[in-house]
Amino acid sequence: MSEGKQRLAIGRRVRGAVLFLTAVAVPAQLFARGSQAVVIHDIVYAGARAIDPETGLDAVRNIAVDGDRIVAVSAAPLKGRRTIDARGLVAAPGFIDIHSHATTREAAGYQAKDGVATRLELEIGTWPVSAWYQAKQGRELLNYGTSVGHTAVRYFIQKGEGAAGLAALRDPMEKFGAREADEPLSDAASSRLSALLEQGLGEGAIGIGSGTQYAPGISRREMLGVTAAAARSATCLFTHIRHGSLVEPDSAFEAVQESVANAAATGACVHVAHINSMAMRDAPFMAALIANARRRGIDITTETYPWGGSVDAVRSHFFDPGWERRWGVTVGDLQSRSTGKRLTQAAFDALRAGTGDDGVIMHMNSEATIAALLRDPSVIVASDGGRIEGANGHPRSAGTFARLLGHYVRETKTIDLSEALRRITLMPAQRLEAFVPAMTRKGRLQPGMDADIVLFDPRTVGTRATYGDAARYSDGFHYVMVNGVFVVDRGKLVDGVSPGRPVSSKLKS
Repeated sequence: MSEGKQRLAIGRRVRGAVLFLTAVAVPAQLFARGSQAVVIHDIVYAGARAIDPETGLDAVRNIAVDGDRIVAVSAAPLKGRRTIDARGLVAAPGFIDIHSHATTREAAGYQAKDGVATRLELEIGTWPVSAWYQAKQGRELLNYGTSVGHTAVRYFIQKGEGAAGLAALRDPMEKFGAREADEPLSDAASSRLSALLEQGLGEGAIGIGSGTQYAPGISRREMLGVTAAAARSATCLFTHIRHGSLVEPDSAFEAVQESVANAAATGACVHVAHINSMAMRDAPFMAALIANARRRGIDITTETYPWGGSVDAVRSHFFDPGWERRWGVTVGDLQSRSTGKRLTQAAFDALRAGTGDDGVIMHMNSEATIAALLRDPSVIVASDGGRIEGANGHPRSAGTFARLLGHYVRETKTIDLSEALRRITLMPAQRLEAFVPAMTRKGRLQPGMDADIVLFDPRTVGTRATYGDAARYSDGFHYVMVNGVFVVDRGKLVDGVSPGRPVSSKLKS
């Protein structure tokens, strides 16, 4: 028999045994044994509780990976060059964090140990976009992507563009405290803003990110124009809304209504960042308002992180006089990120007048507020995490998803496991997939999908990071795979690997 006919015969026997490779998979090895053929996969997870939020699968399955794709999720036994005993572990798609400011390798390690396979900087974004992607190529532990930053671009224009504008952006936080943030744009600058935002989208940015509250000079007309730019490009606006306040005028309610109105007027996709830290005890009401608008055909969504505190700068506009009433807190609800201690009035006044580190954690959300948001099936869960800044940083940077699965699923039973996984896998993928082609292959545990896979123990998964002891890895994650490469193996971070790939609106496959 010719070599070609032998291969055809083997292929027929394999198909007859319901052992096949998907068209997108890297071919596994076939070994013929008499009249049978055995497929040997690269990796097999044996006996895992497989949960796929899209199909509703929740059953014991064997999962095969070849190259960078999932090729089988099967009740039948599978063979692998490496077979992992996954009995007692939950297998799920790698988590997708659509709100991450974690830019360092160290921070990526904490997120990997929290089950994250893809981290996206969408709320604030960056400029220039192409340089951001180029700097990360081949160096990232996790999949990565960014929006084009409205606040950054307007500051770049105000600083004169060119070398001067780029120099002004080297400190990514400088633009939030600059006097230019208070200044409105001229008509000419507004036209230039639209052109540069669309340039960033053409370079692959995942939508437009707007830190609106950080720049009071952004007029409502400017915000409508930025939303319209997102609509013209068939992408999404990710917004830190204009106001965080319980009190009118200039309330969070007004800011949410502005976002709803702009989405309705332009037909744009709009996503409101961290509704928990903008609307405080009113957040469940705001989330319901957004969900009602969506049911009426307006393309708007929101998210929460499962912690009660936010991170803010004392010298920002957030703490202008009257802040206690606006936020519903007092000085004693502020915790220094330098010392870990709660502030006194004297300490607050010194920080407000000073020039050093002014970061604080503001404890303004109750457990009841967070639980109500998690019970709302329309609310995505994201971290708003950042760099790991020692013990007194915010624990969301290290333990957002473990806290969801440990505290809110297992301990308080606020939300069930399958639904919790949907909020951090399928929901973010579906929110983005209309304009980010790579997302059609993420957030699912199915043959043909990217091999971004997490396996955790539902009995032990949980966060060790807390307020005052924030730099702690999460518990319970045994394996985390990114594009078929282990970044967490047997519970330990893997050194020397960089399997993260760019997630972009420009890349088609």
